[in-house]
Amino acid sequence: MPPTAPVTAALHRRAGPSAGAEVGPSAPQPSGAAAAWSAAAVTVPHAVGLGLLAFAPLAGEHSLAALALWSAALPGLLLTLATPRAGVVYAPTTVVALLFAAVLATAHGAAPSLGLSARQVLAVSGATVALAFVFQWLLGVLRLASVARFLPISVTHGFAAGVGLSMVVGQVRNGFGAGADALWDARTGWHLLAALAVVVLAWGLRRRWPRMPGLLSAVAVVALAVALAGVWGVGLGSVFVPAVPPSVFAWPMLPDWTGIPWMALARQQGSALVVLAVLMALVNSLEILVFNQELELDHGLRGNANLALRRESLLGALCGLVGMIPASTSASRSRIVLAQAGASRDAPRWHAAIMLGVAVTGAWWLHWVPMACLAGGLVLAGLMQVPGLMWSLGYARRSRVTWAQSWLVALVFAVMGGVGALVAGLVVATFVLLHDSAATVLRHVRLDGELRSRRLRRAGSDSWLTPRMNQVAVFELQGVMSFGVAAHLAEQVRMLLLPRHRWVILDAGRVPAWDSTAMAQLRALVRDLDQQGIAAAVAALDPMAAEHAGEHVRAFADLDRALEWAEVGILSQRPIEQRPVHPERDVLGEVGEGVPKAAAEALQALLVPQAVAPHGVVFHAGDTDHDLLVVKSGHITLVTQWPPDKGLRLATVGPGMAFGEMAFLNGAARSACAGAERGPAHLVRLSRAHFDAWARQYPEAALTVMNNLAQIGARRLAVTTRQLRAVLE
Repeated sequence: MPPTAPVTAALHRRAGPSAGAEVGPSAPQPSGAAAAWSAAAVTVPHAVGLGLLAFAPLAGEHSLAALALWSAALPGLLLTLATPRAGVVYAPTTVVALLFAAVLATAHGAAPSLGLSARQVLAVSGATVALAFVFQWLLGVLRLASVARFLPISVTHGFAAGVGLSMVVGQVRNGFGAGADALWDARTGWHLLAALAVVVLAWGLRRRWPRMPGLLSAVAVVALAVALAGVWGVGLGSVFVPAVPPSVFAWPMLPDWTGIPWMALARQQGSALVVLAVLMALVNSLEILVFNQELELDHGLRGNANLALRRESLLGALCGLVGMIPASTSASRSRIVLAQAGASRDAPRWHAAIMLGVAVTGAWWLHWVPMACLAGGLVLAGLMQVPGLMWSLGYARRSRVTWAQSWLVALVFAVMGGVGALVAGLVVATFVLLHDSAATVLRHVRLDGELRSRRLRRAGSDSWLTPRMNQVAVFELQGVMSFGVAAHLAEQVRMLLLPRHRWVILDAGRVPAWDSTAMAQLRALVRDLDQQGIAAAVAALDPMAAEHAGEHVRAFADLDRALEWAEVGILSQRPIEQRPVHPERDVLGEVGEGVPKAAAEALQALLVPQAVAPHGVVFHAGDTDHDLLVVKSGHITLVTQWPPDKGLRLATVGPGMAFGEMAFLNGAARSACAGAERGPAHLVRLSRAHFDAWARQYPEAALTVMNNLAQIGARRLAVTTRQLRAVLE
């Protein structure tokens, strides 16, 4: 699997000039043919070597050269002709080739007991591979491209490195092409020496690669050195195993679909073959989709990734049915083309033509290449498959957890195969998701009483309440609340609380879902806090979660009502002697504070009582009446739209408090709606005309009333400013 976009630039620096860099007139880009030759210089030893390994079980039944060469050329040519894309090279990829080899080896292992011929084994392998690409087509239909971007980088890096390490381990197991059972016998030593020579030589040319075809050059030089040294068939006899025995030109072997005992095969190897098919579909799909994201982000080549996935799947299934290793988007070869020729449409065609020429002529020269040279090429390709960041000690120090997760997935892939790596990758992705969710579950923590409800109170109560709001701790939550996340949340809440806190509010307005275990954690947290004398409540809990919260969890519709609950609790702590006493005749409430008795009685005579039924409306936004209203009993809620559940709650006023003062003072239309949200209320109204007439008779008292209204407005503006600051912070 290719590395994801964040590390593409680093890999481009390693592989050659960046495709995203601007090229001025003085530095013309190489032609598409030159870029195609550089890409084919990697494809030839890579694809041919993988093809030889994949078809090795059939070597005695057909020309191994023909099987490997035609699989390296024809599928890529088909895709290039059917679905051409600028800068994109199609070739057998490492993942598909390795899994094809595993499928063919599984089918070949069942051949003796089921009486399958070589062509029937190829048919069984082709059917399994076709099934894999049917799965891949379904993933394209299900729009996997929108899901792939959520994979953590540790998993994508781990898969890429795992594929590379599997190639290296595979060469070690087969003695670097020697095929010796004893790993360190003399033949294996010579093969190891030749393979290392290829690796060192190609690595030494890396500064000029991909402009110079270093890998193919290294394979050719070492093969020529072996021949010149006279060790191939002369002196040391058959020390070096040729890649293939000498053969004549041959067409690929066609599968035989007749006489296959499908039911017996399904009972014996069905589960293993289906698992390999699913793994091939998943891993190859992710490789295609991640590289398509890279094309868009790094090179500005936009395309429909799901459509590309579906098109490649249909041709891949066709290639599998005719017994070939299907081609796919080759990220490594495409990067070479993009680095040299940019979004060239000619380079992919030239690459397909070069590979076709290799397939036609390969029977006459492939047997001169020692298998050790191709093994060295595969070792180098495997090492290059590992994302560069995973070799970086600096990255290991900076991102130790991500680096360790990547190597965990990679090692599981190399030791246990792709199925184990898939499971490990899913486990790692799950734990990464849970860890990230837990790390960000607390969006905001307010421990010093920065937040206040929109319940407006008279000056005496407000002055007593403000310095004691630091007893309220508010935790704003976010993300899906799963079992591990809820446990981390409970731990963080317990750790952050201070001795002074007596009320805790969990604002769940940004939590879309709770699972049952998370609700159990919530109930346990509320119970533990209650035992410590701390009252806890949850605000904005979704209805489904509220049903499972239990009767011991206080739940409020929103944070404002939860804050009001805490404020009421704090106010209840006031000593009786400090609580304000408002006599029944104090009809004017906060408006009449400081007004002489005679003037107050005269003003009260002008008040008009009004009863408001539950859920009744006092006025709507836009109304043109200018009366000042004072609450005599009950509560009035001010909202942007009535009913309250359709609008934003602005404030709640209780007995003795005035509202509607803006229209009363400036004559403007009402800017909000007012009504009795909770129960009945009784008000008194004062019209502006009656007030003006009273003011002419009591001018000094009128100044006191206007001063009271100014103080009310200033106090409410300060509350709004404090709430806005808390939201912005």
